[in-house]
Amino acid sequence: MKVLRFLPLALLLGFSAQAQYPYVSITNLNFVSPADLAMCNDTTPYLGDTIRTRGVVITDGGLTEVASGSVQGGLRPFIFVVDTANGGAMSPFASIEVMGVVQDANGNLIPHPSFVYVAPGDIVDIVGFVGEFNGNNQLSLLDGNSFNIVGTVNSPVPATILLADLNDANGINQLPTGEQWANAYGKIENVTVSEVIYFAGGTRVSFNIVDANGNRMNVSDRFGAQKLPAHQILNPNSPYSVAAGGTGFGAFVPPVPGTFYNSISGAIRHDANGCTGDAGRGYEINPFLDSHYDLGFAPPFISNVQRDPLVPTSNQMADITLNVTDFDGSVDSVAIAWSSNAALSPSQFPKFAMTPVPGTTDEFSFSIPNQPDGSLVRYYIYAEDNDNNPSFFPSKPLNQVEPNVLYYTVRNDGMKIRDIQYSLASDYASPYVGEIVTVKGYATSSTKPYDLGYVYIQDPQETEWGGIALRGTNALSDVYRGEEVQVTGEVVEYFNFTMIDVLSVTRTGNVMEVQPVPIDPSDSAAYATRAIEKYEGMLVSAENPGGGPIWIAQTNLGFGDYAVSTDPNAPLSRSLRVHAGRQSGTAFSSLYVSIVTDTIYANLDGEMEVPAIACSDTMNMDAVVGVLNFGFSNYRIQPRNNDDFIGLNVPLDTTALPQSPFLGLEPHEALSGVAVYPNPSNGVVRIASEPARALEFALFDLHGRVLRSGSVRENGPLLDVNGLPEGVYALRLVEPSTGRAAHVKLVHRR
Repeated sequence: MKVLRFLPLALLLGFSAQAQYPYVSITNLNFVSPADLAMCNDTTPYLGDTIRTRGVVITDGGLTEVASGSVQGGLRPFIFVVDTANGGAMSPFASIEVMGVVQDANGNLIPHPSFVYVAPGDIVDIVGFVGEFNGNNQLSLLDGNSFNIVGTVNSPVPATILLADLNDANGINQLPTGEQWANAYGKIENVTVSEVIYFAGGTRVSFNIVDANGNRMNVSDRFGAQKLPAHQILNPNSPYSVAAGGTGFGAFVPPVPGTFYNSISGAIRHDANGCTGDAGRGYEINPFLDSHYDLGFAPPFISNVQRDPLVPTSNQMADITLNVTDFDGSVDSVAIAWSSNAALSPSQFPKFAMTPVPGTTDEFSFSIPNQPDGSLVRYYIYAEDNDNNPSFFPSKPLNQVEPNVLYYTVRNDGMKIRDIQYSLASDYASPYVGEIVTVKGYATSSTKPYDLGYVYIQDPQETEWGGIALRGTNALSDVYRGEEVQVTGEVVEYFNFTMIDVLSVTRTGNVMEVQPVPIDPSDSAAYATRAIEKYEGMLVSAENPGGGPIWIAQTNLGFGDYAVSTDPNAPLSRSLRVHAGRQSGTAFSSLYVSIVTDTIYANLDGEMEVPAIACSDTMNMDAVVGVLNFGFSNYRIQPRNNDDFIGLNVPLDTTALPQSPFLGLEPHEALSGVAVYPNPSNGVVRIASEPARALEFALFDLHGRVLRSGSVRENGPLLDVNGLPEGVYALRLVEPSTGRAAHVKLVHRR
């Protein structure tokens, strides 16, 4: 029996204040004539209006699981509701998505408190703004008094919908027959998984299904039911939350291509494409309960694929282990196909049987023989069950000829940044996502004043795939631009941008000014094919390959982006985005760059530290330097400070970037005949000069603090460093009589 829940009286009274808005049924709100749909017009006539409506809740408020950096708490809640006509039964044009976010008194976005109460069958009154996102109609609540539970009926049940009425074989939306089911609770029967799509660095998954005629649809993951174990649950009312007795993480086990479902149910959303001019996935289905996946039969499931060591040397084999299970039968065979021959396609790789690990029934292993230093080794796993159903790891779409591969590079000197960034995956995700790695690089930006505010490092020997962003430990704030650091941390993908969550960082004492890699801001082919991905995280210089200036060609692309090109009138497709003047939870640009899209950013999303100057299409320059970032489907260059605008035709404030204490640490900089030994030290250090003379010394740590100081008289007493931690120090020697100085990098080991 359903229990009616009542909200606080203030909210109920507040609803009456919204009576001035016209009442529109959900069906009338959504309805578009057949003639309009045939002409590719699916826009509601109420778009942009604020209306009142009433509906029956389809999805429990505790099931939504969409992250948002702009909403406090990190969760953007939403539900689906259906018209109250026919007692909440599914019918054409009768369902809509409701976004449960409002502004508090300070203008912050917060989840509406009523959303934690709603359950399927609740009748709700809504006052909201009619909008759409990628062709999908949405209601956004007007304010905190705009959503109220007023009754209850039986929970809605899904309508059986033909996949062919929604999308064709290319996943293109079929508006005349599909738009009536947008946002409805639907069931699609007798479908086969054609492709499994991991994204967000392997932390999220969707998959495509096809019917018997090949019509295609995406099964998407907006609810907890399809969240992977790598996903930490955001919704405190989720059945997967710790409060509800769950683990606090997702639990979805992805299918493999070839899996057959008797049916899949869920909320139908519209992600417009085809004749509407959009590039979405057509109509998609979002299961919101575990029971929405009615499995028919499945090929073997390959999981827990591991490699040890992660980065083999030329003297090490790579031990591959994995688990293979079959949900509706038994595993018949498991094989690994591998090669270090770059000329072979994956289908040409020789296959080797994988043998069960003694004492187990589902664990298999194989050792790839050691390979020469620098070799790129590619491999994949193949399995069959007792019904001859095949599966691959990594997943291979049904219609794809060549298998996808895992890969690694043999390194005698340890992993390089290139190994983390270089990707053969279609989404360019790092092959080391989720792994703990150790790499070295020189800082191209820092958190110091007059810098980007974030640390990037780069391998100066690489001209592509050589840079990466760092985040995590507070120790990164000690790093100066130009310093070499060794970091250990976890590789993560943030909206498809590869980063290292740093656990530890060591400054080696080596210093180098990394030179930017020149790129053409008008290289439209690089943007269309994502060839520019090889520069992600690297310091680049956008400049005209013909030697002329570059121009600001697009002055405001939204969200702080503008664009530069070799042609002042270039379209966006032939321009490179520039991002500046914002630092927030989702914006990572510099506050020391004056040229911004709008002077509003002087104190929005961070306080700018230099005067804000709105960009103009009259501005040109020789080059703009910065690190290349990727996020929200766009590449953008992020200048670090005003000095990164080379030859700009507008004067800018200069900067005073703090310098590393290791700059200029040469053993005989201006004072000759000086010796410091042993170096590395064994606890004590002798300072000697030839000819013998009086010297004064000071020993500094990486923060510039003086740890030891004194005088040396004619090759005098030893400098005792036994009490100091192991590491790198700066030793300054000065001849008082002349003022000449020498600077020495001193390495201390116990």
